[in-house]
Order: sequence, then structure tokens, then C-alpha cells
Amino acid sequence: MKLAGNRLDLQPLTAAELSLATENYAGLKQALGLNAGGASLDEEMQYAMRIRHSRVQQDEENYLWLTNWAIIQRRHQQIIGYIILKGCPNEQGEVIIGYCIDEWHWGKGYATEAVRTISEWIFSDPRAQWIIADTEKDNWASHKVLEHLGAHMYRDTGDLFWWRIARPANAVSSI
Repeated sequence: MKLAGNRLDLQPLTAAELSLATENYAGLKQALGLNAGGASLDEEMQYAMRIRHSRVQQDEENYLWLTNWAIIQRRHQQIIGYIILKGCPNEQGEVIIGYCIDEWHWGKGYATEAVRTISEWIFSDPRAQWIIADTEKDNWASHKVLEHLGAHMYRDTGDLFWWRIARPANAVSSI
């Protein structure tokens, strides 16, 4: 499965691909048929890959809701970031996401396009009513991304702002 935006593709990583990402990142790119150039995984992202790998192994049937989705710049066939899904819709219909874009791709609208693309997929599930994301208070770029997508800040926990995007009235259920 792959989701297509205007300039980006989103590719969910399988358990084997998550494992490969932490052991041999260039090998992951090669396995996905992508350009081996670009950034390597920092410690924080390696940790996220290990956590997602563990979650996917515990519930392989729902791996699309538990994995990291590679954000692939279609033109250069390279990974420029990730979207992290943290589970199926909960009892309140919430789906928690996180995202990151490699620094040299900031300011080009890629985060907005990627979150918009994954949002359409999330809201194709009738259980999904809200997309939840948190940002550090000084991450103005992420605030703008979320505001541009119609998110509203609904909680301030001291270190973080919590945002939510409501299910559009015209969302089409297909899952």
C-alpha cells in the first residue's frame, strides 16, 4: 500500500522494514527501491523505529495504524521524513500522529502535504473523528502546518501544545 500526494508518496513500513531501518538504513532505502542518499536516522528516530517495530510485532493485523510511514519525495525518490501513527482510533475516535521532515526540506510545504495525505486515509475509517498531534511550544513551523490544516490547539501541558483536526463533514468512509 502506498498513499500518493501531489509531490509525495507515503509508504507504511512493515515490521521487517522497521527492523532494517535501525540496522541498515541504506539497506532500507534500497529495499524500498529508493535513492540511497539523504539523511541517516538520528538517535531519536532510531528509538521511534524500535518502538514502532515492537508495536507492529504485537499487532501485525493493525500495522498500518502502528507503524512509521516514510515520506518519499517522488521526484528524487528519497525519504525526506516520517509520519508516525500511534494506534487505531480510540473510544473517542482519536488517532495520535507525529511527523518529522529532514531539515533541508523545511519550508517547502512537505509536512503540510504529508499530514493532509495521511489525514485523508485516517478519515476514510468511520471510527476516526479526530487527529491529535502535539508540538513543542517553540516549534512555530509545526504550529503553522497544523493551523493550515484546520487544527485547533486544545490543550497546553506546560512543555507541549496539543492540537486536533476534526473529521471533515464530507469525509468518505472506505476502510
